Amino acid sequence: MQKILIPTDFSAVADNALNYAIEIAAKFKSELYLCHVYSINKKLDYDWDYSDEEQPYKRKMEEKMKLTKLKFTEKIAQKGLSIQTIVEENMILSLFSTQVKKHNIDLIVMGSKGASGLEKVIFGSVAATALEMSKVPVLVVPPEYVFPPFKETVLALDQNSISLRTLSPFQKLVAKFGAKVTLLRVLTDSNKNTPGGKILGFDGVETTYREVPMHNSVNESIKKFVAKENCDLLCLIRREKSFFESIFTKSITKTQVYDSQIPLLVLPENDDLP
Repeated sequence: MQKILIPTDFSAVADNALNYAIEIAAKFKSELYLCHVYSINKKLDYDWDYSDEEQPYKRKMEEKMKLTKLKFTEKIAQKGLSIQTIVEENMILSLFSTQVKKHNIDLIVMGSKGASGLEKVIFGSVAATALEMSKVPVLVVPPEYVFPPFKETVLALDQNSISLRTLSPFQKLVAKFGAKVTLLRVLTDSNKNTPGGKILGFDGVETTYREVPMHNSVNESIKKFVAKENCDLLCLIRREKSFFESIFTKSITKTQVYDSQIPLLVLPENDDLP
């Protein structure tokens, strides 16, 4: 967790995610990278009296970034951290590819745009892009969610094993904060007679294994468990198929059954099982 990228559109939701990221960075002494990418509409935003470098729209975005940084300068200094700001004209994809590679990012922290519901998070354009293509973990923070030190966390399981490399970011988070981990498996008709996959990497972390029956959907079952146990972080593994699809595609497209009441950490799968 040495380098954390926070995408921003200068909204209150993005500011809240930055606040959240600062608290995590303080534990790991991470470097913060606050990034805004934009595209200029040649018909609406481009002023032909100026060069590309002197475009008023570009200057406007740079000024917004300065103001955002200023709001958090005191807090960042108090935490003994540093922050770099990036403003550039580019495709949104560059946030989760070019910038991640260029700065060797370990974690992306971003706000969800949905006024309510994980459906808006997953299918909102920016968050969806991050969750689908990012090669590093993505932590999505609900609007107005105030950071509490992690105490009760949940890792949702399927029948597949999870490699040490995949699990490492989550393990580092819970270990650093001294949090407890519940390994949660939702029992469905298709998996209730199948043993769960092998889980590694939780040495020294208080861990509990729980199985719960499916209530309406996998999403609803996780939602009920998270609410009942007062959890403050939910972790999911993004696999190429199966689990991610079964969690989101089938149920959320029909109805908003899983509201993002707590932060969601999505880990991209690495298949290098030891």
